[in-house]
Amino acid sequence: MEQIKRFLRGKGFALALLACLVAAGAAGVWAVRAVRNELEKSYEELTRPEASSAPQAAVPDTDLKVEDEPWQDVTEAANSVAGVPKAESGAASSGSSSGAVSGAGSVREPSALQGSSVPASSSAAPACAQPVTGRVLNACSGDELVYNKTLGDWRTHNGVDYACAQDAAVSAPVNGKVTAVETDGRWGGVVSIEDGEGRVWRVCGTADVQVKAGDTVSTGQTLGRAGNIPNECTEETHVHLEVLEGDKYLDPAKLIG
Repeated sequence: MEQIKRFLRGKGFALALLACLVAAGAAGVWAVRAVRNELEKSYEELTRPEASSAPQAAVPDTDLKVEDEPWQDVTEAANSVAGVPKAESGAASSGSSSGAVSGAGSVREPSALQGSSVPASSSAAPACAQPVTGRVLNACSGDELVYNKTLGDWRTHNGVDYACAQDAAVSAPVNGKVTAVETDGRWGGVVSIEDGEGRVWRVCGTADVQVKAGDTVSTGQTLGRAGNIPNECTEETHVHLEVLEGDKYLDPAKLIG
Protein backbone atom coordinates (compact mmCIF):
# COMPACT_ATOMS: atom_id res chain seq x y z
CA MET A 1 0.00 0.00 0.00
CA GLU A 2 2.77 2.33 0.86
CA GLN A 3 4.33 1.55 -2.48
CA ILE A 4 1.18 2.44 -4.31
CA LYS A 5 1.03 5.77 -2.51
CA ARG A 6 4.60 6.46 -3.43
CA PHE A 7 3.92 5.51 -7.02
CA LEU A 8 0.93 7.82 -7.20
CA ARG A 9 2.87 10.61 -5.59
CA GLY A 10 5.67 10.12 -8.09
CA LYS A 11 3.25 9.94 -10.99
CA GLY A 12 1.43 13.06 -9.72
CA PHE A 13 4.70 14.88 -9.58
CA ALA A 14 5.49 13.75 -13.10
CA LEU A 15 2.11 14.89 -14.29
CA ALA A 16 2.58 18.24 -12.62
CA LEU A 17 6.01 18.54 -14.17
CA LEU A 18 4.60 17.60 -17.54
CA ALA A 19 1.86 20.14 -17.12
CA CYS A 20 4.43 22.78 -16.34
CA LEU A 21 6.47 21.83 -19.36
CA VAL A 22 3.39 21.92 -21.58
CA ALA A 23 2.45 25.32 -20.16
CA ALA A 24 5.97 26.59 -20.66
CA GLY A 25 5.98 25.29 -24.19
CA ALA A 26 2.67 26.96 -24.92
CA ALA A 27 3.97 30.20 -23.47
CA GLY A 28 7.08 29.88 -25.57
CA VAL A 29 5.02 29.30 -28.69
CA TRP A 30 2.90 32.36 -27.83
CA ALA A 31 6.00 34.43 -27.26
CA VAL A 32 7.52 33.25 -30.52
CA ARG A 33 4.31 34.09 -32.35
CA ALA A 34 4.16 37.52 -30.72
CA VAL A 35 7.76 38.23 -31.71
CA ARG A 36 7.10 36.97 -35.22
CA ASN A 37 3.99 39.16 -35.51
CA GLU A 38 5.94 42.20 -34.36
CA LEU A 39 8.67 41.45 -36.86
CA GLU A 40 6.15 41.04 -39.66
CA LYS A 41 4.45 44.31 -38.67
CA SER A 42 7.76 46.15 -38.63
CA TYR A 43 8.70 44.65 -41.99
CA GLU A 44 5.36 45.72 -43.48
CA GLU A 45 5.83 49.29 -42.22
CA LEU A 46 9.30 49.40 -43.66
CA THR A 47 8.14 48.12 -47.03
CA ARG A 48 5.13 50.44 -47.37
CA PRO A 49 5.29 53.09 -50.17
CA GLU A 50 5.04 55.86 -47.57
CA ALA A 51 8.08 54.60 -45.80
CA SER A 52 10.01 54.22 -49.04
CA SER A 53 9.14 57.82 -49.98
CA ALA A 54 10.58 59.22 -46.74
CA PRO A 55 14.20 58.96 -47.87
CA GLN A 56 13.22 60.99 -50.93
CA ALA A 57 13.19 64.09 -48.71
CA ALA A 58 16.97 64.00 -48.68
CA VAL A 59 17.11 64.48 -52.46
CA PRO A 60 17.33 68.34 -52.50
CA ASP A 61 21.02 68.01 -53.33
CA THR A 62 20.16 66.56 -56.70
CA ASP A 63 17.47 69.27 -57.19
CA LEU A 64 20.02 71.95 -56.52
CA LYS A 65 22.26 70.50 -59.11
CA VAL A 66 19.44 70.40 -61.61
CA GLU A 67 18.72 74.13 -61.03
CA ASP A 68 22.14 75.05 -62.35
CA GLU A 69 20.96 74.54 -65.91
CA PRO A 70 18.09 77.12 -65.85
CA TRP A 71 20.55 79.77 -64.65
CA GLN A 72 22.63 79.11 -67.70
CA ASP A 73 19.50 79.57 -69.84
CA VAL A 74 18.74 82.88 -68.09
CA THR A 75 22.25 84.10 -68.74
CA GLU A 76 21.95 83.20 -72.38
CA ALA A 77 18.59 84.99 -72.53
CA ALA A 78 20.13 88.08 -70.92
CA ASN A 79 22.94 87.99 -73.45
CA SER A 80 20.45 87.74 -76.27
CA VAL A 81 18.45 90.68 -74.86
CA ALA A 82 21.62 92.70 -74.46
CA GLY A 83 22.16 92.26 -78.16
CA VAL A 84 18.75 93.69 -79.07
CA PRO A 85 19.81 97.39 -78.90
CA LYS A 86 22.43 96.70 -81.56
CA ALA A 87 19.76 95.44 -83.90
CA GLU A 88 17.53 98.41 -82.98
CA SER A 89 20.26 100.94 -83.55
CA GLY A 90 20.78 99.46 -86.95
CA ALA A 91 17.07 99.73 -87.66
CA ALA A 92 17.05 103.32 -86.45
CA SER A 93 20.02 104.23 -88.60
CA SER A 94 18.25 102.76 -91.59
CA GLY A 95 15.41 105.22 -91.05
CA SER A 96 12.83 102.77 -89.69
CA SER A 97 10.55 104.35 -87.09
CA SER A 98 7.87 101.67 -86.80
CA GLY A 99 6.21 101.67 -83.40
CA ALA A 100 6.28 97.86 -83.42
CA VAL A 101 10.06 97.66 -83.15
CA SER A 102 10.48 97.86 -79.35
CA GLY A 103 10.27 100.07 -76.26
CA ALA A 104 13.39 101.95 -77.27
CA GLY A 105 11.53 103.64 -80.09
CA SER A 106 8.75 104.71 -77.70
CA VAL A 107 11.35 106.27 -75.40
CA ARG A 108 12.53 108.53 -78.20
CA GLU A 109 9.00 109.56 -79.16
CA PRO A 110 8.14 111.46 -75.91
CA SER A 111 11.36 113.45 -76.12
CA ALA A 112 10.52 114.38 -79.67
CA LEU A 113 7.04 115.48 -78.62
CA GLN A 114 8.47 117.53 -75.76
CA GLY A 115 10.95 119.18 -78.06
CA SER A 116 8.24 120.10 -80.54
CA SER A 117 5.91 121.46 -77.85
CA VAL A 118 8.40 123.81 -76.20
CA PRO A 119 8.44 126.49 -78.91
CA ALA A 120 4.63 126.44 -79.11
CA SER A 121 4.22 126.96 -75.37
CA SER A 122 6.91 129.62 -75.17
CA SER A 123 5.37 131.60 -78.04
CA ALA A 124 1.84 131.26 -76.67
CA ALA A 125 2.76 132.34 -73.14
CA PRO A 126 5.68 134.79 -72.95
CA ALA A 127 7.52 135.05 -69.64
CA CYS A 128 6.11 137.75 -67.35
CA ALA A 129 7.41 139.33 -64.16
CA GLN A 130 6.72 142.16 -61.72
CA PRO A 131 8.19 145.50 -62.81
CA VAL A 132 9.68 145.95 -59.32
CA THR A 133 10.55 143.62 -56.49
CA GLY A 134 7.98 144.19 -53.77
CA ARG A 135 4.65 143.21 -52.31
CA VAL A 136 1.26 143.88 -53.83
CA LEU A 137 0.08 147.17 -52.36
CA ASN A 138 -3.32 147.32 -54.11
CA ALA A 139 -4.82 144.57 -56.25
CA CYS A 140 -6.84 144.90 -59.43
CA SER A 141 -10.51 145.34 -58.49
CA GLY A 142 -12.13 144.44 -61.80
CA ASP A 143 -15.67 145.83 -61.85
CA GLU A 144 -15.74 146.39 -58.08
CA LEU A 145 -15.48 149.95 -56.79
CA VAL A 146 -12.74 150.67 -54.22
CA TYR A 147 -11.96 153.82 -52.29
CA ASN A 148 -9.15 156.02 -53.67
CA LYS A 149 -7.53 157.83 -50.74
CA THR A 150 -5.85 160.42 -52.97
CA LEU A 151 -8.96 161.44 -54.94
CA GLY A 152 -11.36 160.78 -52.08
CA ASP A 153 -13.88 158.83 -54.16
CA TRP A 154 -14.91 155.31 -55.13
CA ARG A 155 -13.73 153.95 -58.45
CA THR A 156 -12.38 150.79 -60.07
CA HIS A 157 -8.69 150.01 -59.75
CA ASN A 158 -7.69 148.75 -63.19
CA GLY A 159 -4.18 147.53 -62.35
CA VAL A 160 -1.91 146.24 -59.62
CA ASP A 161 0.24 148.47 -57.40
CA TYR A 162 3.63 146.99 -56.44
CA ALA A 163 5.31 148.66 -53.47
CA CYS A 164 9.01 149.55 -53.79
CA ALA A 165 11.66 151.94 -52.57
CA GLN A 166 11.89 155.46 -53.98
CA ASP A 167 14.05 155.48 -57.13
CA ALA A 168 14.04 151.65 -57.28
CA ALA A 169 14.86 150.16 -60.69
CA VAL A 170 11.79 149.55 -62.85
CA SER A 171 12.04 146.72 -65.40
CA ALA A 172 10.01 145.45 -68.35
CA PRO A 173 7.37 142.98 -67.16
CA VAL A 174 7.24 141.17 -70.50
CA ASN A 175 9.05 140.65 -73.79
CA GLY A 176 7.74 142.98 -76.45
CA LYS A 177 7.95 146.25 -78.35
CA VAL A 178 7.75 149.69 -76.77
CA THR A 179 4.78 151.40 -78.39
CA ALA A 180 4.78 154.63 -76.38
CA VAL A 181 6.75 156.58 -73.77
CA GLU A 182 4.76 159.49 -72.32
CA THR A 183 4.08 161.62 -69.25
CA ASP A 184 0.49 161.44 -68.08
CA GLY A 185 -1.03 163.98 -65.68
CA ARG A 186 -2.72 161.20 -63.71
CA TRP A 187 -0.21 158.32 -63.94
CA GLY A 188 3.15 160.05 -64.24
CA GLY A 189 5.72 158.55 -66.59
CA VAL A 190 4.15 155.68 -68.59
CA VAL A 191 5.96 153.09 -70.71
CA SER A 192 3.65 151.01 -72.93
CA ILE A 193 4.87 147.62 -74.18
CA GLU A 194 3.00 145.39 -76.65
CA ASP A 195 3.66 141.65 -76.15
CA GLY A 196 3.49 138.86 -78.70
CA GLU A 197 -0.22 138.35 -78.04
CA GLY A 198 -1.10 141.96 -78.85
CA ARG A 199 -1.71 142.93 -75.21
CA VAL A 200 -0.44 146.32 -74.04
CA TRP A 201 1.36 146.50 -70.68
CA ARG A 202 1.40 150.02 -69.17
CA VAL A 203 4.08 150.59 -66.53
CA CYS A 204 2.96 153.74 -64.73
CA GLY A 205 5.05 155.83 -62.35
CA THR A 206 8.32 155.35 -64.30
CA ALA A 207 10.82 158.20 -64.14
CA ASP A 208 14.09 158.74 -66.04
CA VAL A 209 12.92 156.41 -68.82
CA GLN A 210 15.82 154.73 -70.66
CA VAL A 211 13.89 153.34 -73.65
CA LYS A 212 11.95 154.91 -76.52
CA ALA A 213 9.06 153.98 -78.76
CA GLY A 214 10.05 151.30 -81.28
CA ASP A 215 12.60 149.61 -78.99
CA THR A 216 12.36 145.88 -78.39
CA VAL A 217 12.69 144.95 -74.74
CA SER A 218 12.92 141.67 -72.85
CA THR A 219 11.53 140.69 -69.47
CA GLY A 220 13.64 142.19 -66.69
CA GLN A 221 15.28 144.85 -68.85
CA THR A 222 15.57 148.20 -67.04
CA LEU A 223 13.09 150.85 -68.15
CA GLY A 224 13.88 153.57 -65.60
CA ARG A 225 13.30 154.20 -61.89
CA ALA A 226 10.29 154.49 -59.60
CA GLY A 227 8.77 158.00 -59.60
CA ASN A 228 5.44 159.55 -58.63
CA ILE A 229 1.85 158.72 -59.55
CA PRO A 230 -0.43 161.78 -59.14
CA ASN A 231 -3.64 159.70 -58.93
CA GLU A 232 -2.20 157.65 -56.05
CA CYS A 233 0.33 159.99 -54.50
CA THR A 234 -0.93 159.52 -50.94
CA GLU A 235 0.06 155.84 -51.11
CA GLU A 236 3.61 154.71 -50.34
CA THR A 237 6.03 154.58 -53.26
CA HIS A 238 4.94 152.04 -55.87
CA VAL A 239 4.60 151.25 -59.56
CA HIS A 240 1.14 150.86 -61.11
CA LEU A 241 0.91 148.12 -63.77
CA GLU A 242 -2.01 147.77 -66.20
CA VAL A 243 -2.67 145.30 -69.03
CA LEU A 244 -5.06 146.12 -71.87
CA GLU A 245 -6.43 143.63 -74.38
CA GLY A 246 -8.20 145.91 -76.80
CA ASP A 247 -10.40 148.08 -74.56
CA LYS A 248 -10.60 145.47 -71.78
CA TYR A 249 -8.48 145.62 -68.66
CA LEU A 250 -6.91 142.32 -67.54
CA ASP A 251 -5.58 141.44 -64.10
CA PRO A 252 -1.76 141.55 -64.36
CA ALA A 253 -1.38 139.30 -61.30
CA LYS A 254 -3.14 136.45 -63.13
CA LEU A 255 -0.82 136.80 -66.10
CA ILE A 256 2.34 137.00 -64.03
CA GLY A 257 1.27 134.05 -61.84
